[in-house]
Amino acid sequence: MTPFGRVTIIGVGLVGGSLGMALRARGLAREVVGVTRVPDTIPLATQRGAIDRGTVEPLEGVDGADLVVVATPPDDVVPMARRVLPGLRPGAILTDVASVKGEIVRSVEAFAGAYGGVRFVGGHPMAGNEGRGIEAAAADLFEGTVYLVTPTPRTDPAAVARLADLARALGARAVEFDPDEHDRTVAVVSHLPYLVAAALVGISGGAARAAGPGFLGATRVAGSPIELWAQICRLNREPIAAALRAFRGELAALEAALGDDARFGAMLTRAREARARLGGPSEGA
Repeated sequence: MTPFGRVTIIGVGLVGGSLGMALRARGLAREVVGVTRVPDTIPLATQRGAIDRGTVEPLEGVDGADLVVVATPPDDVVPMARRVLPGLRPGAILTDVASVKGEIVRSVEAFAGAYGGVRFVGGHPMAGNEGRGIEAAAADLFEGTVYLVTPTPRTDPAAVARLADLARALGARAVEFDPDEHDRTVAVVSHLPYLVAAALVGISGGAARAAGPGFLGATRVAGSPIELWAQICRLNREPIAAALRAFRGELAALEAALGDDARFGAMLTRAREARARLGGPSEGA
């Protein structure tokens, strides 16, 4: 992949900081600029190798950038995009990493067209951990993951290809989704697992003292930042509600099959085979 000249990352936390570390470690940008609200983050991000320099002024940070990544919490993506678009040079690519896309993509596209030559592409790396801040960032966070790209008919194809190339250069697999299809999909594979983890912890009570790898692994994401997940669940409320209804139906089917060895075994077999097709580690492997 041809390296970017200057990449500006707005929000040098877990994902933004990891992106900066990966860009610099892999030589994918000649310069990485960090924009943060907290001045003390700048020396720490520089020390950790996430940025070359930093600023607390967004317009100063995006000046001359070829790629601008808004790595803020979801509620801040649209206001930040509106704030920095006047400072982007023609031809620059603007993207984000938010876990919800439909509302964000529609909102940014509604005003981005007024800034000729700036190309917006919605993005969502399916990577992370339960940590937060630059302290939890890691250069290998994206390796072996899926990077979702969410173009619309209004999105510049060359910008989509450029972002997909970057995802692959980070060690991820680029997959395109319509923004609304993205939201329905991640409601099942990302947002629902968080709520299931929270529910498992909620019912565990004193039994948690006996927890082994299965329970601890299944509930790991329950330790993620509450403020972030509250925003995600509010912005993607309807797809998440649909996923919860489907999950309750599957639980009810499992409960009904408990007394029927053949039926119960068939359901577990189908689940095991489906999980095997996904690849990666599984319990007992």
